[in-house]
Amino acid sequence: MLGHDTASNKSHQIADYLGTVILSGFPKVEHLSILHNISVSKLMRDFKTTYQTSPYLYFRRLQMEFAEQYISRTGCSKKQMAFMLGFSNPANYTLCYNRYKSSKLEKTGKRTFVPDIDEKNKILITQFPLPVAMFDLSMNYLLASAQWMKEFDFPEADPVGLNFFDAFSETSPDLETLKNKIDNRKIEDCAGSYDFYNNGHVIKCIVNLWHNENKEVSGVIIYVASL
Repeated sequence: MLGHDTASNKSHQIADYLGTVILSGFPKVEHLSILHNISVSKLMRDFKTTYQTSPYLYFRRLQMEFAEQYISRTGCSKKQMAFMLGFSNPANYTLCYNRYKSSKLEKTGKRTFVPDIDEKNKILITQFPLPVAMFDLSMNYLLASAQWMKEFDFPEADPVGLNFFDAFSETSPDLETLKNKIDNRKIEDCAGSYDFYNNGHVIKCIVNLWHNENKEVSGVIIYVASL
């Protein structure tokens, strides 16, 4: 069991606060740092140490846990729940909720693996010495190298069940551009260079398409070019 916050570690206070705003939308990390009188870098570092995840991913999980319980009690529709949780697009809520449910199944040993990814590619990606990750057509994680997991502060060695866009606590023009292409099913137009912002710094990435054995586009591979 985790202990109480020390005088300088305010992670539990922040977690408690996030639990009170699950119907209001995720507050910016800068807002959390001001509210709790702590620097952004220390906030992110302490929260990762305490909860093994980022404040944003913790907040999203709180929302999905609430949705699961509320739906089971009331039978409300996905559209109603999306509205309650502040999702402007119900499809984004559905994707997030399905990832949450899939993650729960995977942790009970019921996971399956995408057949288009052979063992050779799996080893190549996971052991690659630079940050690189492989995604499906909806930007759900398939594989990621250890360096990628470290850069994005993922608590576990396996990111399957998460989505690329969940990792970011800060938005950016390039992140929105990529998201719009994915949402509009224009993945063929996604290849290129992008600047993303995470934990207060710029991450320069290269996005490429990957194809299955039938030469069909099956997702993207993203490399971190520089931090």
